[in-house]
Amino acid sequence: MPVLDRLKNSSLSVDFVPGLPTDREGQIAAAFLEALPLPALGVEGGGQIILANGAAQDIFLKSVRSIKANGILGLFSEDSPIHDLIERARTSGSPVSGRDMTLRGPSFGDFSCDITASPSEDGGFIALVVRPKGRGRDLSERMQDMAGARSMAALGRTLAHEVKNPLAGIRGAAQLLLRDADPGELELVNLIVEETDRVRRLIDRMESFGADPPIEFAPVNVHASLERVATLAENGFAREISVKRRFDPSLPDALGDEDQLIQVFLNLAKNAAEAAQSRPEGAEIILATAYRHGVRMRTPSGEARDLPLEIAFYDNGRGVAEDVKDCLFEPFVSTKPASGGLGLPLVQKIVNAHGGVVDFESEPGRTVFRVRLPLSHQRTGLQASRNK
Repeated sequence: MPVLDRLKNSSLSVDFVPGLPTDREGQIAAAFLEALPLPALGVEGGGQIILANGAAQDIFLKSVRSIKANGILGLFSEDSPIHDLIERARTSGSPVSGRDMTLRGPSFGDFSCDITASPSEDGGFIALVVRPKGRGRDLSERMQDMAGARSMAALGRTLAHEVKNPLAGIRGAAQLLLRDADPGELELVNLIVEETDRVRRLIDRMESFGADPPIEFAPVNVHASLERVATLAENGFAREISVKRRFDPSLPDALGDEDQLIQVFLNLAKNAAEAAQSRPEGAEIILATAYRHGVRMRTPSGEARDLPLEIAFYDNGRGVAEDVKDCLFEPFVSTKPASGGLGLPLVQKIVNAHGGVVDFESEPGRTVFRVRLPLSHQRTGLQASRNK
């Protein structure tokens, strides 16, 4: 029996029709498929989906069981070019590729991708592999941003020290002028005071960004932290939109400082809620967790690090503007007029200090920010690297 067909007999998390026997080759193939970073589906002749991996679950915003239960017609809109691609692969009996295709479905927004449809050896099903395009920077690039974040932290501390003292002198002088100012000058002097206060608040934020607070490493139940954030969202900044949870209950503890991680999760949830509110109706955010086997990153120092825990924040807003995608984690870069542009750099700084990475993917109608963290049993190595 071909290896792909043996997947049907697997007992692993790539879920198929229950009750079939298991074999070792099928289990290995299923484990390999689940480790793929690209979404993969297996579609039978009648449109039944018999296979879906974790990456497909993430990109189509449906669980594996839901994807399979609804079939190909329930996953993609009727006018989707993927139906023609599947038919061409089935008719020709050979792999067929589609470039720059736009996928659309009831559970997710439009996004551009390349798709390969390959028939199994016996023609029993079509294997689909989706390659999303233009979905943010590579994770390895995010790891290289650590050095830049550390440089910005030092800059924040230096700038705060050098600017705050003369700023206080300017404000003090303006207050003295207020005593003798005539009515025509009061407005201008008050403007000096107000603008000085505004700059002081910005410097305070930069100082907090440049600070390097100690991390009390301990096991952290990320679901408890996310539930707290979700409750705050439902009763506050996301009161008018739908807040959904999609948690993997088997997820082990993360390693980190719970208060700091809650700050990260809260910031990302707020950003997602603000983005989703751009929709005239149907606005929603999703807080999700997953365990990613084999996710291994290399730090700028050359150290290989396992980061299997994934915490994701989805929204269905308009997406991140193209002109800021490559610099979104840099200080003072923001698409929000009232923002100082330090929220995401602070998120990245905290996550990096925890030995993790943060990245994002964005298209109109679908944006996801992912935080990837180490397991709690990696405590010793992380503490040692942080104390160097």
